[in-house]
Amino acid sequence: MINQYKIPIIILLEEMSANKLKIGVIGCGNVANIGHIPIYHQSPFCEIVAISDPLESHLKQVQKKYNILRTYQNPDELLEDPNIEAVSICSPHWAHAEQAIKAAENGKHILCEKPIGVNLEEVNRMIKAVEKSGVIFQTATQKRFDLGFQYIKDKIEEKDIGVIFHVSVDWYHSRPDIGFNPSDDLIQEAGLWRFTNEKCGGGDLLDHGPHYFDLFRWWFGDVKSVNAQIRRIHKSRVYEDHSTVLLSFKNAECIAIFQRSEAVLGDFWGEELGKIHGTRGSYYFDVPPEYFIKPMTLKKRIRKTRISKLSEIEIPLSKDAWNLSYAREVRSFINQVLDRSNDEVGFPNEYIPTIYDGKAALEVVLAAYESQRTQSTIQLPLKQYTPLTWDRIEN
Repeated sequence: MINQYKIPIIILLEEMSANKLKIGVIGCGNVANIGHIPIYHQSPFCEIVAISDPLESHLKQVQKKYNILRTYQNPDELLEDPNIEAVSICSPHWAHAEQAIKAAENGKHILCEKPIGVNLEEVNRMIKAVEKSGVIFQTATQKRFDLGFQYIKDKIEEKDIGVIFHVSVDWYHSRPDIGFNPSDDLIQEAGLWRFTNEKCGGGDLLDHGPHYFDLFRWWFGDVKSVNAQIRRIHKSRVYEDHSTVLLSFKNAECIAIFQRSEAVLGDFWGEELGKIHGTRGSYYFDVPPEYFIKPMTLKKRIRKTRISKLSEIEIPLSKDAWNLSYAREVRSFINQVLDRSNDEVGFPNEYIPTIYDGKAALEVVLAAYESQRTQSTIQLPLKQYTPLTWDRIEN
Protein backbone atom coordinates (compact mmCIF):
# COMPACT_ATOMS: atom_id res chain seq x y z
CA MET A 1 0.00 0.00 0.00
CA ILE A 2 2.75 2.48 0.86
CA ASN A 3 4.27 2.76 -2.59
CA GLN A 4 1.05 3.10 -4.56
CA TYR A 5 0.71 6.81 -3.69
CA LYS A 6 3.07 8.86 -5.81
CA ILE A 7 3.37 12.58 -5.16
CA PRO A 8 2.64 14.56 -8.35
CA ILE A 9 5.45 16.70 -9.74
CA ILE A 10 3.31 19.84 -9.41
CA ILE A 11 3.97 19.85 -5.66
CA LEU A 12 7.09 21.97 -5.40
CA LEU A 13 9.92 20.90 -3.14
CA GLU A 14 10.09 24.28 -1.42
CA GLU A 15 6.50 23.74 -0.20
CA MET A 16 7.55 20.67 1.77
CA SER A 17 8.02 22.50 5.03
CA ALA A 18 9.99 21.05 7.90
CA ASN A 19 7.08 22.14 10.12
CA LYS A 20 4.80 19.32 9.06
CA LEU A 21 1.26 18.92 10.39
CA LYS A 22 1.34 16.46 13.30
CA ILE A 23 -1.30 13.73 12.87
CA GLY A 24 -2.78 11.20 15.28
CA VAL A 25 -4.94 8.29 14.09
CA ILE A 26 -7.50 6.65 16.38
CA GLY A 27 -8.34 3.11 15.30
CA CYS A 28 -6.00 0.96 13.22
CA GLY A 29 -8.53 -1.29 11.51
CA ASN A 30 -9.42 -1.65 7.85
CA VAL A 31 -10.53 1.89 6.99
CA ALA A 32 -7.48 3.44 8.66
CA ASN A 33 -5.13 1.10 6.82
CA ILE A 34 -6.60 1.59 3.36
CA GLY A 35 -7.92 5.14 3.54
CA HIS A 36 -6.04 7.27 6.06
CA ILE A 37 -2.61 6.10 7.21
CA PRO A 38 -1.03 5.42 3.76
CA ILE A 39 -2.00 8.87 2.47
CA TYR A 40 -0.76 10.72 5.54
CA HIS A 41 2.45 8.71 5.32
CA GLN A 42 3.08 9.76 1.72
CA SER A 43 2.04 13.40 2.08
CA PRO A 44 4.94 15.88 2.16
CA PHE A 45 2.89 18.19 4.39
CA CYS A 46 2.26 16.03 7.45
CA GLU A 47 3.56 13.18 9.57
CA ILE A 48 1.84 10.60 11.75
CA VAL A 49 3.27 11.00 15.24
CA ALA A 50 0.91 8.69 17.16
CA ILE A 51 -1.70 5.98 16.70
CA SER A 52 -4.25 4.42 19.05
CA ASP A 53 -6.02 1.08 19.03
CA PRO A 54 -7.23 -1.27 21.79
CA LEU A 55 -5.46 -4.21 20.12
CA GLU A 56 -1.72 -4.30 20.70
CA SER A 57 -1.30 -6.46 17.59
CA HIS A 58 -2.80 -3.70 15.43
CA LEU A 59 -0.54 -1.09 17.00
CA LYS A 60 2.63 -3.12 16.50
CA GLN A 61 1.81 -3.92 12.89
CA VAL A 62 1.09 -0.31 11.90
CA GLN A 63 3.95 1.11 13.97
CA LYS A 64 6.46 -1.19 12.31
CA LYS A 65 5.15 -0.63 8.78
CA TYR A 66 5.11 3.17 9.00
CA ASN A 67 7.80 3.81 11.63
CA ILE A 68 5.43 5.68 13.96
CA LEU A 69 6.94 7.02 17.17
CA ARG A 70 4.15 6.71 19.76
CA THR A 71 1.31 4.23 20.31
CA TYR A 72 -1.59 4.34 22.75
CA GLN A 73 -4.14 1.70 23.65
CA ASN A 74 -6.19 4.41 25.38
CA PRO A 75 -7.40 7.01 22.82
CA ASP A 76 -7.75 9.65 25.54
CA GLU A 77 -3.98 9.71 25.89
CA LEU A 78 -3.60 10.43 22.17
CA LEU A 79 -6.26 13.15 22.34
CA GLU A 80 -4.40 14.79 25.23
CA ASP A 81 -1.02 14.61 23.47
CA PRO A 82 0.00 18.28 23.02
CA ASN A 83 2.18 17.45 20.00
CA ILE A 84 -0.80 16.34 17.90
CA GLU A 85 -2.55 19.01 15.82
CA ALA A 86 -5.12 16.94 13.90
CA VAL A 87 -6.72 13.51 14.22
CA SER A 88 -8.40 10.91 12.05
CA ILE A 89 -11.15 9.13 13.98
CA CYS A 90 -11.45 5.61 12.57
CA SER A 91 -12.85 3.87 15.66
CA PRO A 92 -16.21 2.04 15.96
CA HIS A 93 -19.31 4.19 15.45
CA TRP A 94 -20.29 4.50 19.10
CA ALA A 95 -16.93 6.04 20.02
CA HIS A 96 -16.94 8.83 17.41
CA ALA A 97 -18.90 11.43 19.35
CA GLU A 98 -16.95 11.40 22.61
CA GLN A 99 -13.61 11.22 20.81
CA ALA A 100 -14.53 14.11 18.51
CA ILE A 101 -15.71 16.22 21.44
CA LYS A 102 -12.46 15.58 23.33
CA ALA A 103 -10.45 16.34 20.20
CA ALA A 104 -12.26 19.66 19.77
CA GLU A 105 -11.80 20.54 23.45
CA ASN A 106 -8.08 19.90 23.01
CA GLY A 107 -7.92 22.11 19.90
CA LYS A 108 -7.32 19.31 17.40
CA HIS A 109 -8.74 19.39 13.88
CA ILE A 110 -10.87 16.36 13.03
CA LEU A 111 -11.39 14.01 10.09
CA CYS A 112 -14.13 11.68 11.37
CA GLU A 113 -15.35 8.53 9.67
CA LYS A 114 -19.03 8.14 8.95
CA PRO A 115 -21.43 7.73 10.60
CA ILE A 116 -20.18 10.58 12.73
CA GLY A 117 -22.46 9.41 15.56
CA VAL A 118 -25.25 6.97 16.33
CA ASN A 119 -27.95 9.48 17.29
CA LEU A 120 -28.72 13.15 16.71
CA GLU A 121 -28.37 14.12 20.36
CA GLU A 122 -24.69 13.20 20.52
CA VAL A 123 -24.04 14.76 17.12
CA ASN A 124 -25.55 18.03 18.35
CA ARG A 125 -23.10 17.92 21.26
CA MET A 126 -20.29 17.38 18.76
CA ILE A 127 -21.43 20.41 16.77
CA LYS A 128 -21.45 22.60 19.89
CA ALA A 129 -17.92 21.49 20.81
CA VAL A 130 -16.61 22.07 17.27
CA GLU A 131 -18.26 25.48 16.96
CA LYS A 132 -16.97 26.55 20.38
CA SER A 133 -13.39 25.48 19.67
CA GLY A 134 -13.24 26.69 16.07
CA VAL A 135 -11.45 23.56 14.86
CA ILE A 136 -11.99 22.14 11.38
CA PHE A 137 -14.28 19.10 11.24
CA GLN A 138 -14.44 17.15 7.99
CA THR A 139 -16.82 14.22 7.65
CA ALA A 140 -15.08 11.27 6.02
CA THR A 141 -17.55 10.31 3.31
CA GLN A 142 -14.92 9.57 0.71
CA LYS A 143 -17.32 8.88 -2.16
CA ARG A 144 -17.74 12.64 -2.67
CA PHE A 145 -14.06 12.71 -3.57
CA ASP A 146 -14.35 10.03 -6.24
CA LEU A 147 -13.58 11.63 -9.61
CA GLY A 148 -16.54 9.80 -11.17
CA PHE A 149 -19.04 11.05 -8.60
CA GLN A 150 -17.61 14.57 -8.81
CA TYR A 151 -18.00 14.40 -12.60
CA ILE A 152 -21.66 13.41 -12.13
CA LYS A 153 -22.17 16.28 -9.66
CA ASP A 154 -20.80 18.83 -12.11
CA LYS A 155 -22.76 17.42 -15.06
CA ILE A 156 -26.03 17.38 -13.09
CA GLU A 157 -25.60 21.10 -12.49
CA GLU A 158 -24.96 21.58 -16.22
CA LYS A 159 -28.14 19.55 -17.00
CA ASP A 160 -25.96 17.41 -19.25
CA ILE A 161 -28.57 14.62 -19.44
CA GLY A 162 -31.57 16.87 -18.89
CA VAL A 163 -33.77 16.79 -15.80
CA ILE A 164 -32.84 13.91 -13.48
CA PHE A 165 -35.90 11.90 -12.47
CA HIS A 166 -34.49 8.59 -11.21
CA VAL A 167 -31.41 7.31 -9.36
CA SER A 168 -30.89 3.78 -8.12
CA VAL A 169 -27.97 2.09 -6.40
CA ASP A 170 -27.56 -1.63 -5.72
CA TRP A 171 -24.70 -2.32 -3.32
CA TYR A 172 -24.03 -5.79 -1.95
CA HIS A 173 -21.24 -7.40 0.06
CA SER A 174 -20.81 -10.95 1.25
CA ARG A 175 -19.63 -11.59 4.79
CA PRO A 176 -18.33 -14.68 6.59
CA ASP A 177 -20.73 -16.74 8.65
CA ILE A 178 -19.48 -16.02 12.17
CA GLY A 179 -22.17 -18.02 13.92
CA PHE A 180 -24.05 -17.04 17.04
CA ASN A 181 -21.18 -16.79 19.53
CA PRO A 182 -17.99 -15.83 17.66
CA SER A 183 -14.78 -15.46 19.63
CA ASP A 184 -13.63 -11.99 20.65
CA ASP A 185 -10.46 -12.45 18.61
CA LEU A 186 -12.46 -13.18 15.45
CA ILE A 187 -14.71 -10.18 16.03
CA GLN A 188 -11.79 -7.80 16.55
CA GLU A 189 -9.41 -9.11 13.90
CA ALA A 190 -12.09 -9.32 11.21
CA GLY A 191 -13.80 -6.07 12.21
CA LEU A 192 -17.10 -7.86 12.72
CA TRP A 193 -18.17 -5.86 15.77
CA ARG A 194 -20.86 -4.33 13.52
CA PHE A 195 -22.72 -7.66 13.70
CA THR A 196 -22.32 -8.33 17.40
CA ASN A 197 -22.19 -5.10 19.41
CA GLU A 198 -25.42 -3.35 20.34
CA LYS A 199 -23.52 -0.11 20.97
CA CYS A 200 -23.30 0.33 17.17
CA GLY A 201 -26.82 1.80 17.21
CA GLY A 202 -27.63 0.19 13.87
CA GLY A 203 -26.39 -2.32 11.34
CA ASP A 204 -25.40 -2.34 7.70
CA LEU A 205 -27.56 0.65 6.75
CA LEU A 206 -25.98 2.84 9.42
CA ASP A 207 -22.55 1.66 8.32
CA HIS A 208 -22.93 2.15 4.55
CA GLY A 209 -26.04 4.28 4.00
CA PRO A 210 -24.34 7.61 4.86
CA HIS A 211 -22.10 7.23 1.80
CA TYR A 212 -24.93 7.49 -0.71
CA PHE A 213 -27.29 9.58 1.39
CA ASP A 214 -24.51 12.17 1.46
CA LEU A 215 -23.99 11.84 -2.30
CA PHE A 216 -27.70 12.18 -3.03
CA ARG A 217 -27.89 15.35 -0.91
CA TRP A 218 -24.79 16.71 -2.65
CA TRP A 219 -26.33 16.06 -6.05
CA PHE A 220 -29.98 16.99 -5.44
CA GLY A 221 -30.21 19.01 -2.22
CA ASP A 222 -32.01 18.32 1.05
CA VAL A 223 -34.08 15.17 1.46
CA LYS A 224 -37.83 15.68 1.83
CA SER A 225 -39.12 12.21 2.73
CA VAL A 226 -37.86 8.71 3.49
CA ASN A 227 -39.60 5.37 3.07
CA ALA A 228 -37.81 2.14 3.93
CA GLN A 229 -38.16 -1.60 4.19
CA ILE A 230 -35.44 -3.08 6.39
CA ARG A 231 -34.72 -6.70 7.22
CA ARG A 232 -32.42 -8.76 9.40
CA ILE A 233 -31.92 -11.91 7.35
CA HIS A 234 -29.45 -13.51 9.77
CA LYS A 235 -31.08 -13.57 13.18
CA SER A 236 -27.77 -14.01 15.03
CA ARG A 237 -26.80 -10.44 14.08
CA VAL A 238 -27.79 -7.65 16.44
CA TYR A 239 -29.01 -5.32 13.69
CA GLU A 240 -30.22 -5.24 10.08
CA ASP A 241 -28.28 -6.65 7.14
CA HIS A 242 -30.61 -5.85 4.21
CA SER A 243 -32.37 -2.57 3.33
CA THR A 244 -34.24 -0.78 0.57
CA VAL A 245 -34.70 2.98 1.02
CA LEU A 246 -36.65 5.41 -1.18
CA LEU A 247 -35.96 9.15 -0.99
CA SER A 248 -37.63 12.25 -2.37
CA PHE A 249 -36.07 15.73 -2.36
CA LYS A 250 -37.30 19.18 -1.43
CA ASN A 251 -36.11 20.94 -4.57
CA ALA A 252 -35.66 18.21 -7.18
CA GLU A 253 -37.99 15.99 -9.19
CA CYS A 254 -35.72 13.01 -8.68
CA ILE A 255 -36.64 9.85 -6.78
CA ALA A 256 -33.69 7.88 -5.38
CA ILE A 257 -33.70 4.18 -4.50
CA PHE A 258 -30.88 2.77 -2.38
CA GLN A 259 -30.56 -0.98 -1.92
CA ARG A 260 -27.89 -2.30 0.40
CA SER A 261 -27.19 -5.79 1.76
CA GLU A 262 -24.66 -7.88 3.64
CA ALA A 263 -26.95 -10.90 3.82
CA VAL A 264 -24.91 -13.07 1.42
CA LEU A 265 -22.60 -15.46 3.28
CA GLY A 266 -19.16 -16.55 2.11
CA ASP A 267 -15.76 -15.23 1.14
CA PHE A 268 -15.61 -11.53 0.33
CA TRP A 269 -17.54 -10.54 -2.76
CA GLY A 270 -19.00 -7.21 -3.68
CA GLU A 271 -21.13 -5.46 -6.29
CA GLU A 272 -21.86 -1.73 -6.41
CA LEU A 273 -23.87 -0.56 -9.40
CA GLY A 274 -25.75 2.65 -10.06
CA LYS A 275 -28.02 4.25 -12.66
CA ILE A 276 -28.95 7.91 -13.06
CA HIS A 277 -31.68 8.67 -15.59
CA GLY A 278 -32.45 12.07 -17.06
CA THR A 279 -34.75 13.29 -19.79
CA ARG A 280 -31.92 13.26 -22.37
CA GLY A 281 -29.76 10.35 -21.25
CA SER A 282 -28.33 8.27 -18.43
CA TYR A 283 -25.20 7.57 -16.41
CA TYR A 284 -24.19 4.07 -15.34
CA PHE A 285 -21.46 3.45 -12.78
CA ASP A 286 -19.75 0.31 -11.50
CA VAL A 287 -17.56 0.70 -8.41
CA PRO A 288 -15.09 -2.20 -8.00
CA PRO A 289 -14.58 -3.89 -4.60
CA GLU A 290 -10.96 -2.69 -4.88
CA TYR A 291 -12.16 0.93 -5.11
CA PHE A 292 -9.21 2.14 -3.02
CA ILE A 293 -6.76 1.08 -5.75
CA LYS A 294 -8.96 1.12 -8.88
CA PRO A 295 -11.32 3.76 -10.30
CA MET A 296 -14.97 3.14 -11.08
CA THR A 297 -16.26 2.50 -14.58
CA LEU A 298 -18.52 5.37 -15.64
CA LYS A 299 -20.54 5.39 -18.86
CA LYS A 300 -22.91 7.93 -20.35
CA ARG A 301 -25.72 7.17 -22.76
CA ILE A 302 -27.13 10.26 -24.40
CA ARG A 303 -29.40 11.25 -27.25
CA LYS A 304 -27.78 14.24 -28.97
CA THR A 305 -31.00 15.28 -30.72
CA ARG A 306 -34.63 14.33 -30.21
CA ILE A 307 -34.58 11.93 -33.14
CA SER A 308 -31.04 10.53 -32.91
CA LYS A 309 -30.15 7.13 -31.47
CA LEU A 310 -28.62 6.78 -28.04
CA SER A 311 -24.82 6.81 -28.10
CA GLU A 312 -22.67 5.34 -25.32
CA ILE A 313 -19.50 7.01 -24.08
CA GLU A 314 -17.12 5.75 -21.38
CA ILE A 315 -15.86 8.63 -19.26
CA PRO A 316 -12.06 8.40 -18.77
CA LEU A 317 -10.99 8.60 -15.11
CA SER A 318 -7.51 8.81 -13.63
CA LYS A 319 -6.00 5.51 -12.47
CA ASP A 320 -3.36 7.26 -10.37
CA ALA A 321 -3.87 6.16 -6.75
CA TRP A 322 -3.06 9.71 -5.59
CA ASN A 323 -6.26 10.79 -7.39
CA LEU A 324 -8.57 8.10 -5.98
CA SER A 325 -11.22 8.94 -3.41
CA TYR A 326 -9.43 8.28 -0.11
CA ALA A 327 -6.30 10.11 -1.22
CA ARG A 328 -8.27 13.16 -2.39
CA GLU A 329 -10.26 13.13 0.87
CA VAL A 330 -7.21 13.12 3.14
CA ARG A 331 -5.30 15.58 0.94
CA SER A 332 -8.26 17.97 1.14
CA PHE A 333 -8.30 17.67 4.94
CA ILE A 334 -4.59 18.44 5.17
CA ASN A 335 -4.99 21.44 2.88
CA GLN A 336 -7.90 22.77 4.94
CA VAL A 337 -5.97 22.56 8.19
CA LEU A 338 -2.85 24.16 6.69
CA ASP A 339 -4.95 26.78 4.88
CA ARG A 340 -3.47 25.69 1.56
CA SER A 341 -5.22 25.90 -1.79
CA ASN A 342 -7.06 22.72 -2.74
CA ASP A 343 -6.57 23.39 -6.46
CA GLU A 344 -4.00 20.61 -6.83
CA VAL A 345 -6.64 18.14 -5.58
CA GLY A 346 -9.20 19.60 -7.97
CA PHE A 347 -11.93 19.61 -5.33
CA PRO A 348 -13.54 22.98 -4.45
CA ASN A 349 -13.61 23.84 -0.75
CA GLU A 350 -17.38 24.28 -0.85
CA TYR A 351 -17.70 20.60 -1.83
CA ILE A 352 -15.81 19.32 1.24
CA PRO A 353 -18.29 17.56 3.60
CA THR A 354 -18.73 19.29 6.96
CA ILE A 355 -20.04 18.12 10.32
CA TYR A 356 -23.46 19.40 9.22
CA ASP A 357 -23.35 17.14 6.16
CA GLY A 358 -22.46 14.24 8.44
CA LYS A 359 -25.46 15.01 10.63
CA ALA A 360 -27.80 15.26 7.63
CA ALA A 361 -26.71 11.85 6.29
CA LEU A 362 -27.22 10.28 9.72
CA GLU A 363 -30.68 11.83 9.93
CA VAL A 364 -31.68 10.04 6.72
CA VAL A 365 -30.54 6.70 8.19
CA LEU A 366 -32.51 7.30 11.39
CA ALA A 367 -35.56 8.32 9.34
CA ALA A 368 -35.27 5.02 7.45
CA TYR A 369 -35.26 3.14 10.77
CA GLU A 370 -38.31 5.12 11.90
CA SER A 371 -40.04 4.34 8.59
CA GLN A 372 -39.49 0.62 9.13
CA ARG A 373 -40.63 0.81 12.75
CA THR A 374 -43.83 2.74 11.96
CA GLN A 375 -44.36 1.32 8.44
CA SER A 376 -44.88 4.84 7.15
CA THR A 377 -43.26 7.61 5.12
CA ILE A 378 -41.15 9.91 7.31
CA GLN A 379 -40.85 13.61 6.55
CA LEU A 380 -37.65 15.50 7.30
CA PRO A 381 -36.52 17.12 9.49
CA LEU A 382 -36.98 14.12 11.78
CA LYS A 383 -39.35 15.01 14.62
CA GLN A 384 -39.11 11.81 16.65
CA TYR A 385 -37.03 8.67 16.62
CA THR A 386 -37.22 5.40 18.52
CA PRO A 387 -34.29 3.01 17.96
CA LEU A 388 -35.07 -0.02 15.83
CA THR A 389 -34.29 -3.17 17.84
CA TRP A 390 -34.23 -6.86 17.03
CA ASP A 391 -34.25 -9.98 19.20
CA ARG A 392 -31.20 -12.16 18.61
CA ILE A 393 -32.06 -15.81 18.01
CA GLU A 394 -30.25 -18.79 16.55
CA ASN A 395 -30.58 -19.11 12.76
